[in-house]
Amino acid sequence: METELTTGVEKLLRERVEGAKQLAVQEIDDHLAQVTGGSSLHVVNLERKTCTCRRFDIDKIPCVHALAAAEAKKISRISLAHPYYRRSYLSSAYAGTVMPRDVALPVPEEVANKVCKPPFVRKPPGRPKKSRMKSALEIAMQKKRPRKEHKCSKCAQAGHNRATCPS
Repeated sequence: METELTTGVEKLLRERVEGAKQLAVQEIDDHLAQVTGGSSLHVVNLERKTCTCRRFDIDKIPCVHALAAAEAKKISRISLAHPYYRRSYLSSAYAGTVMPRDVALPVPEEVANKVCKPPFVRKPPGRPKKSRMKSALEIAMQKKRPRKEHKCSKCAQAGHNRATCPS
């Protein structure tokens, strides 16, 4: 990897930066900023890495509001992401060796004699769901109602009504 963060997070941040450029930032103090865009108003705390939209708090990746506030204060967006999204954290997770099970070692007697049964599953109430997944075209055709062809109540011919009947 050539980036400091993992590839997926880096791509996500690039997408969010585009949205962050359209937001207005007003600094409250050294760490707090008010970010407005359209009808939304959010308060971002860059020191605690929180935002009132809660996306920054949960994902630990800067939301569009946090990116806009960081851009206004000239703070790197990479420093706002949690350390477990960094390339070094990912490579250290795979640094240790994982050894396969040694076939020569015997399986303990208590494990070998246990019978593993499948879990008891109760049939859920109601009619079973259809297993076939419908295509997008089938779903669209279901929603579209066919037009009813109107007939004249006087002569029972199509194409006109009683008021415009030629007979």
